[in-house]
Amino acid sequence: MEEIIKKSVNELLAICPRKTFFDRCTWIQKEPLVSRVIQSTVDSLEPGWCASAINMPQNLIKIGLIYDTVYNQLHTGQWKEVEPEKRELFTILSFLRIVHILLVSKDVLQSLKDGIYLADLGLMLGSSVASTTTNSPSDLLTESASILSTNLSQFNAQEPPLKRIKIEECETATKDSGISCDVPVLECPSLDYFGKNCYGPQQPALLRKIMNDWPAMNRWHDLNYLLRVAGERTVPVETGSQYSNDDWSQKLMKFGEFLMQSVATDRNQANDPVSYLAQHDLFDQIPALRRDIIVPDYIGCTDIAPRIRAWLGPKGTVSPLHTDPCHNLLCQVFGSKTIILARPEDTDKLYPHEHFILNNTSRVDARQPDYERFPLLREVRFYRVTLRRGEVLYIPPKWWHYVESLSPSFSVSFWFE
Repeated sequence: MEEIIKKSVNELLAICPRKTFFDRCTWIQKEPLVSRVIQSTVDSLEPGWCASAINMPQNLIKIGLIYDTVYNQLHTGQWKEVEPEKRELFTILSFLRIVHILLVSKDVLQSLKDGIYLADLGLMLGSSVASTTTNSPSDLLTESASILSTNLSQFNAQEPPLKRIKIEECETATKDSGISCDVPVLECPSLDYFGKNCYGPQQPALLRKIMNDWPAMNRWHDLNYLLRVAGERTVPVETGSQYSNDDWSQKLMKFGEFLMQSVATDRNQANDPVSYLAQHDLFDQIPALRRDIIVPDYIGCTDIAPRIRAWLGPKGTVSPLHTDPCHNLLCQVFGSKTIILARPEDTDKLYPHEHFILNNTSRVDARQPDYERFPLLREVRFYRVTLRRGEVLYIPPKWWHYVESLSPSFSVSFWFE
């Protein structure tokens, strides 16, 4: 087992930009004490690190104290006011703490898991620091998590495989929905046609046969694959009926735990709270999953860097009627969803929340409109769509949309300009 630790540490040090830590992070330069502590620990992380192992416990304590201080500072005040340099410092401290935990811990399995957790937390709270990967530029903590996950896989017990999600059952869930498609249906339209008839006039459309070559289409409904690639990773999960309600909250969970609780088993809809991995940048966090999807050509014409988000959850997850400021291609990898749309021109008739945090969200329940409470709804035309496996819904900017899963569902959204 010691060989796994040595291998992990050497692989981490190989991507560690030790010589540029102090050139890049101006926050370290502002804090002489922090600078001295980090410098002393970085200097000890040289190829002959085994010879100085006696100092590693003290270094871990020093790094841990600074790490905890910066962590608390990141959670004080408003997030938008956090200095970028402090987030970069948190990334550096996360990396150093991971290495020292590996060097000090006597529990190989737990130290690898702890390292992956620290890397994920650093990815959420820190900022990008480039690694020294020779093949292509990469993020330090993203690559660290991949290294640790690969080495951890050698210890994973051979559990009985999970059942694949049955595509037929997901499709059956939509047959009795009674929802027709109220927007144009296009089979792999040309870029020119999409631009002139959808993107330009901002007209929603259901697109087919543009996801056929995604590896995700053959892989993601196999929960064993998802567990193998991402099971040990930590992700933010929403709980509650929907984000606009009082019962809504967020928590951090292992991806595998979330998958087992919310997707792999039948949930009691009456008693069990809904858990939803919603609008998370999962693909920046886990590059292996990013390689399973392909950015649709329609996006590259206008935006070379779309924001890609994951939506994974059981039957019954709901996003209330709301708007987004940019274009959206919502791609359905498995499962199906009911989507209800309304025009931007009807905004005042959809009774948005008055609070600035929710002013892009309607107070109306799109599935069961209360015309007595919201009389202007009678003047609104709603467009209904059932989004099925392999289909893509184009949602233009400012169009209102309500989304509800009819079965276990994994969607990918591309937000673009």
